[in-house]
Amino acid sequence: MATESIRISHTEALDLLRDAESNVHSFDARAASGSHEARFFSFDSPQPVEAQDAATLRSCNNAQRLIQCDVFIAGSGPIGCTYAREILEKCDPSFLRPRNAVYMAEIGAQESPIVGAHLKNAVKYQKDIDSFVHVIQGALQPVSVPLSDTHQSTLGGNSWTPPLNSKQNQLVISGQNPQQARGTNLGATAVTRAVGGMATHWTCACPTPHSEETSESPVERNELDSLLARARELVKVDSTVFDESIRHTIVKNILTDSFPNRNVRSIPLAVQRHAKSSSGFVTWSGSNTVLGETVNDPRFTLASEHRVTQLIVHPSFPGAVAGVLMRDLKTNSDYLVNARVYIIACGAVCTPQILYNSDIRPPSLGRYLTEQSMAFCQIVLSKKYIQSIENTTNPLWQDLIKQHRAKHPLDPLPIPFRDLDPQIMIPYSRAFPWHAQIHRDAFSYGDVGPRSDPRVVVDLRFFGKGDIVSENRVDFSNTEPNKRPEHTDLYGMPQATFHVVRSDADRDRDQKMMNDMTAVANSLGGYLPGSEPQFMEPGLAMHITGTTRIGNDRKTSVANACSKVWGFSNLWVGGNNVIPDSTASNPTLTSMAYALKGAADVIQCLQC
Repeated sequence: MATESIRISHTEALDLLRDAESNVHSFDARAASGSHEARFFSFDSPQPVEAQDAATLRSCNNAQRLIQCDVFIAGSGPIGCTYAREILEKCDPSFLRPRNAVYMAEIGAQESPIVGAHLKNAVKYQKDIDSFVHVIQGALQPVSVPLSDTHQSTLGGNSWTPPLNSKQNQLVISGQNPQQARGTNLGATAVTRAVGGMATHWTCACPTPHSEETSESPVERNELDSLLARARELVKVDSTVFDESIRHTIVKNILTDSFPNRNVRSIPLAVQRHAKSSSGFVTWSGSNTVLGETVNDPRFTLASEHRVTQLIVHPSFPGAVAGVLMRDLKTNSDYLVNARVYIIACGAVCTPQILYNSDIRPPSLGRYLTEQSMAFCQIVLSKKYIQSIENTTNPLWQDLIKQHRAKHPLDPLPIPFRDLDPQIMIPYSRAFPWHAQIHRDAFSYGDVGPRSDPRVVVDLRFFGKGDIVSENRVDFSNTEPNKRPEHTDLYGMPQATFHVVRSDADRDRDQKMMNDMTAVANSLGGYLPGSEPQFMEPGLAMHITGTTRIGNDRKTSVANACSKVWGFSNLWVGGNNVIPDSTASNPTLTSMAYALKGAADVIQCLQC
């Protein structure tokens, strides 16, 4: 028999937290494990309870929906997993509960048998990278979609249409946003709701940020470099995995000769050679890589398809979070989590969204937003470069080509089918303030299809930074505290609306970047028809930063250098949203570095 979903109101949440308050403020983690267990509530679905009336039943059900832990983490991407692993590995165990010390909630489902794994590791996608494009497209959910024009002049008969000359003359469906102006939208911005987050399909590029990309950081560069090095180890960054590839070497040599002063190099990628390197497969890092063995730690719990609705601020201590209200999306029932520390790491849009919905609204929340511009094209390698492979004097290449010809005598190309794709970058510099990737990979666009052999196609993606402007922001549907917002997204949270405009300086830089990309492209070959040089839809980079930026001034930042939210003793934020700088490079490694610093601060809080 179906169980009626149970909702917990804000008032009921406060009542439950008052009942559990002794556990929050007087919990002795070094007591015997038996005394700990007495304070735990079941994580399973509540069992039927005999009750004399509905009020008693509701009270009992609510009590069973109170979950207690030491650390609550919202978000299961690389940042949330960095916090979880660091805390469980580095914190003195005597300060943590023996079970369920870290409770992680993820709004999406687990889509891989391996928790948080990169989906591109499947053999079929490594054999056909273009087929992964559709996986990415299916994973991405748009953030803010302006209303569509619903007028259909050829719709005849008595079919229903929205009323004319009325506030209801446009349809608000599929998460469309009536508040979004098209001219200030980041129309291609999307989120991935899944265990592992964006890391289930990311490119794994982990370049080191240039000094100009960290000029606003409150963390000293020497310390940041140390944190970046630790982040590389955590996500297993390697710049050599593709060095034996014929195409990688050819493209790298062409660019090095054509642009000798640009520091052309292999992209530092979070990737490892497959155990059987002769297979031509690699293992891409995902959130599972960051999490490591923590996933099997009995002190760790992951709840998928649970929406974090709001943080409950302590009624007597405004500088402390007392609990988190979350909803099991499968049963539509609410749960209340009572922890000592709270970490929100749900991405650059959903993190400020949760804070906003919790009536935690510092002046800088959602502001100082920067997003990278993108220029894109695809080329087909010049005949002379293919001929140079055919005429190679490299004995290793000669052997590989010979083996390939023996198996596939009709193939017109001297490139083995399992030759790894090129993965080259031209890093950001003062003279060329953009980040360039010359490679082959799957995005939500750019599949080659049957137009050309993918072995001779190379993608060029150039990423440009944007000026830091307070007015560039994401805000959320107006709502009074504890009341339903006027407009909500598909998951019932306040609708995000973008107000982002590129400055004249941004546009000037973008044009120079486009000119640079065409010069690089022309050194390699001719444009693939349909993929000539173009600027991509704003937001497509999906590298938004700044919406909960860290800093030394609470007037212009949301959190301090340790990512602790100003004015709170037990609330941290994590993700690209904490980066206070304008960046052109891929930001994930930098976000992980800040998360490592934040985790050290959390551990100090837990052990004090």
